[in-house]
Amino acid sequence: MTPSLPARLAQHRVVPAPQARERGGLTSFFSSHERKGDWEMPRLLRIACVAGSAVIDLREARIPEGVSVIELRVVMGSVELFFPPGIRVEMEVEGFASSVTHTPDPSVVPDRAAPTIRVTGSVHLGSVEGAARYAGESARDAKKRVRAATGLPSRGIGW
Repeated sequence: MTPSLPARLAQHRVVPAPQARERGGLTSFFSSHERKGDWEMPRLLRIACVAGSAVIDLREARIPEGVSVIELRVVMGSVELFFPPGIRVEMEVEGFASSVTHTPDPSVVPDRAAPTIRVTGSVHLGSVEGAARYAGESARDAKKRVRAATGLPSRGIGW
């Protein structure tokens, strides 16, 4: 059994719609970019990654209420997205000779009022990976927690 997580990690923080930034973006050309910790996700986040990598960690971010969009353009690069459990995620990414995966947390059912993040765009000769985990939780700890809560075998979880 894994130790229980602190209450502050069990909920994502939501920004009221009128206060949310509308647009933002980041680029990673032949380099790496990482955004994590306490930051505010805009309603539309555009990410361009060419022969580089980007890690976008939303587990401690302030997320706008309603629907937000992450728009990706990836060519020979990789993008990792970490979502807090309880957020609705819709992965609509097209790929060519690439890998696109999303591993939701089956142990947490999103509330009807939970924010929705729609991931769109394209990836060519690269990868996009999305996973739901609590802040500070490793992939191994998340797998143990989900296995304990759902009874799924390790191979059925996907991390």
